[in-house]
Order: sequence, then structure tokens, then C-alpha cells
Amino acid sequence: MFNFPADININNLIDLMSSPSFKMIQLIFVIYIGLLWLSVIIWVTRDAIQRSDSLFFQVIAIMLNIVFPILGILLYLIIRPGKTTAERYYEELEHRLILESIGETGDDTKAHKKAYKKESKKPEKTDA
Repeated sequence: MFNFPADININNLIDLMSSPSFKMIQLIFVIYIGLLWLSVIIWVTRDAIQRSDSLFFQVIAIMLNIVFPILGILLYLIIRPGKTTAERYYEELEHRLILESIGETGDDTKAHKKAYKKESKKPEKTDA
């Protein structure tokens, strides 16, 4: 058997665990963990909606975090898309505007790449 030190009495430990103040600390801890879990679910829900238009992905991400609270957030951070739909939209818009500013459309991007490579290789002529 395990021998407790002389100054610790098992009855005192049992009395401490059954005391109202210890039960209050337990309740506060459980409420804290519950609120933390709920906030992770809310964050994952908002982030999944911002990052994907796929309802399947959103439901899987939310359910993963409801069923597996700690493991779920880690898995979600691994599988989530790198950019939000707004970031992808603005990058695509920026790309289109750059192509339009040089007078090309999205159909002839290959021609643009070839022309750009040829122009960058030519030395500029200066009038002296």
C-alpha cells in the first residue's frame, strides 16, 4: 500500500474534495472549458464560411470540432484553405487589372509571357 506522509490525512483530503468551495472551483473550471470549446466552434464556423463556399467542407469542419475539441482544431488548421474567398477574389481581380493595364485579356496570357521574356532580354537603345 501507499503510505501518505504523516501530515496528510486521507480524511482531510476527502473533506477538501467534498467542500463547497472545491465544488465551486470545479464548476468554474468546467464552465471555462465549455466556453472555450464553444468559442472554438464559433471561430471554426466563421473561418470555414469565409474560406470555402463548399457546404460539405463547412459541415465537416464544424462537426470535427464538436466531436473532437482539441484534435479537431489542429486538424482544421491543417486542412483549411490558405486564403479566404475574399482574398482569392481580390488577387484574381488584381491579376485581371494588371493584364488589362498592359492591354491584354485573360485569353492571351501565354502571348504576354513570351512577349515579356523577349522584351526583358533586349537591351534598351539610347540616342546619343
